[in-house]
Amino acid sequence: MTSEVSLATALQLLIAQLAIFQALLLIASAIHKIAKWRHSQGVLRQFAGVPVSMAALTLCAAIAGELVAAAGLVLPAYRPMGAILAALLWVVYLGLILRAIAKDRRDVDCGCSFGSASRPLGAFQITRNAILVGLAVMVAVVSALIGSVGAQASQGLGAVALLLLYAALDQVMSLRPLRRGEAV
Repeated sequence: MTSEVSLATALQLLIAQLAIFQALLLIASAIHKIAKWRHSQGVLRQFAGVPVSMAALTLCAAIAGELVAAAGLVLPAYRPMGAILAALLWVVYLGLILRAIAKDRRDVDCGCSFGSASRPLGAFQITRNAILVGLAVMVAVVSALIGSVGAQASQGLGAVALLLLYAALDQVMSLRPLRRGEAV
């Protein structure tokens, strides 16, 4: 019986860490959209096909959705609902990426990167968003089934470490490999 309780507790702590990671990512994404307001409106028009007249309102809705999902993920009582909203956001972003690829628009800026470098859409963006959807679903299901706990300092630090790894991977994936004969 003791091992079952400790396993459930360990799972709750892991889920808290993953929830805080996703909350931090959503907050960073919202801040990025606000800081690059005009660019983000352009991304909505070119990547998502949002009309010019609706770009600002759509951007506000996306930012609000990200912040509400983040708040839900942080608060244990609302974690399942925050995770479901996060999963829905990631699914929408994934759908837009898949649509752009299907329309052979791989070079369109999806606004998915915090860095300045843009790279063609492909397997990395699809996999990244699919993993984010999966993590959000896992947070929602586990939180609903066994309950949620507040994040302790170690889970917060772990979530920050995950966010930094995410950002580092984003930067690494923006690097363009040198082709034979190309100058450094």
